[in-house]
Amino acid sequence: MIALKSMKMKIVRKCPMNKQGILIAVFLMCGLIVQAQNNLPSDTFRVVKAYQPTLVDADKITSEPEIVDTFKLEADLDYQFFGKQMPVSFEPELISAARIKGEPLVKLYNGYARAAVGNTMMPLAEVYYANKRSDKYALGAHVKYMNQRELSEYKSSEMSRTHFEVFGKRFWKTNTFEGNINYDMDAMNYYGYYQMPRLVQDELPSDEIEQQYNRLGAHFKLKSTKQDSFNLRHEVNAAYQMTTNKAGNQENYFKASGKLSQFKNAELYQLDLMVDYNKYDLSEESAILAMQPQISTIGERFRVNAGLGIFMNSGPTDGFHFYPLAEVKYNVIENILVPYAGIKGEIRRNNYNTITRENPFVAPEIELENSNQKHNIYLGVRGTLSKKISFNTSASKISTENEYFYVKRPTENLIQSKAFYLTYDKVDELSFKGELVYRLDDKIKVYALGEYFNYETRNEEEAWHRPELKVSASGEYNLKDKLIARLDLFYWGEQYAQRVTEITTNQNLDILDRKYGVETLAPIFDVNLGFEYRYTKKLSAFIQFNNIGGINYEKYQDYPLQGFNVFGGLTYGF
Repeated sequence: MIALKSMKMKIVRKCPMNKQGILIAVFLMCGLIVQAQNNLPSDTFRVVKAYQPTLVDADKITSEPEIVDTFKLEADLDYQFFGKQMPVSFEPELISAARIKGEPLVKLYNGYARAAVGNTMMPLAEVYYANKRSDKYALGAHVKYMNQRELSEYKSSEMSRTHFEVFGKRFWKTNTFEGNINYDMDAMNYYGYYQMPRLVQDELPSDEIEQQYNRLGAHFKLKSTKQDSFNLRHEVNAAYQMTTNKAGNQENYFKASGKLSQFKNAELYQLDLMVDYNKYDLSEESAILAMQPQISTIGERFRVNAGLGIFMNSGPTDGFHFYPLAEVKYNVIENILVPYAGIKGEIRRNNYNTITRENPFVAPEIELENSNQKHNIYLGVRGTLSKKISFNTSASKISTENEYFYVKRPTENLIQSKAFYLTYDKVDELSFKGELVYRLDDKIKVYALGEYFNYETRNEEEAWHRPELKVSASGEYNLKDKLIARLDLFYWGEQYAQRVTEITTNQNLDILDRKYGVETLAPIFDVNLGFEYRYTKKLSAFIQFNNIGGINYEKYQDYPLQGFNVFGGLTYGF
């Protein structure tokens, strides 16, 4: 076929024809065909079987072509970039800040003044003043005075309290500095002297029964407010407290502490440092140094904290103390059920200022020692029952050395002293605690707390003046921000106090010997009810009913508290 095609190509090239020649050839060919058909025989052919074409299998080449290159070229490319800034003439247009339309800020007043009188109170006066909103600073002052007259049944039971304070804050972008300076004066009498048994019913001179505490304090704090997790956060505190009594005995207390913390991935590293110094004229000076390094691992549902408390106690009981610091929290159901457990310990400061604030009827000549809380093992569950109700329950086992208790000691020829002294003992404490909070917007607020304690002392017969049961509840009802009602309930179970049960005297009534026993103080139940009517946003009137049951209960032995009392007054904002 290839040769034939080549031949035809050659013939065509050698014998070119024009259109007329082609037509003549066609006519001649037609004549020959007609003549040939006329010469065919006259037989007739009939096709019986259908035509079946047959295809011959094609032979395919299965091998693929390959290129065998004996010469391979490898290129070593080296890229270089030359930085060149291209001039840009585009300038973005300024976008004005969006304004959010929300509720207007609540109008603030600089302060308020309050005055009240009552059947035992004459008078109560209070003034509070501070600057309005500012993103740079806050300054203010607070003054309060209260005078309670003598209880009709209890001689020399009058008392008064005066409080003055100035405070302020300075705000920066990454830090806040705050501080306050305060002065308190508490005047009272040892009126329990007239309630205890005495051999001679003589009255004491006024200078022996009167007491007055003057307290001057200052506290300053610098704290970082930058929330960047990679930032080193810090908090520095410094505090000073001077306390004096009517006899001129003075105590000076100073405390400085610092806290450093920083996040590294999911871990929070924290270091707490503290220096604590105290000097009271009638007791030995003491100091506490503490360092507490801690590491916290924070997960999606859990938080684990581990550390070590290193304390040095210098004073009546010197020595180094080491305490484990650990806590685990696990969020079983997000913010609904959170169990937790931990262990901790510390050296706890006991000084004249804190003791007299708790019990003002102590004697000036008290021995001060710091308490050593060897361990506090606790576990609990907190969470929410609904959007309105939250709770917290816990149990703890605490072992403390040098825990203080209030007792009366024999002085001169008195069966018991009029004032309390401190006695120290080792105590193992088992406690259970439950809290419940209910809040319905700002209309209804209810808070309830219950605590149970079981004490085991080593030397003392009882844990003096420590009730086994404490229950309290507070509620507030706000009717359209016009009428506000408040209710407070308190219950303390029985307390135990040390009492002289038998004395031995001579003919001159000089006490030669005493025998001691246990006195059970009656439970405490107190109900307080108050109402406030807001006539305008500036002016309101209030009335307060205290100890509605009228029970002169004894929180401390031989010192009954005020029975039923009521006072009322006005509050004016400016």
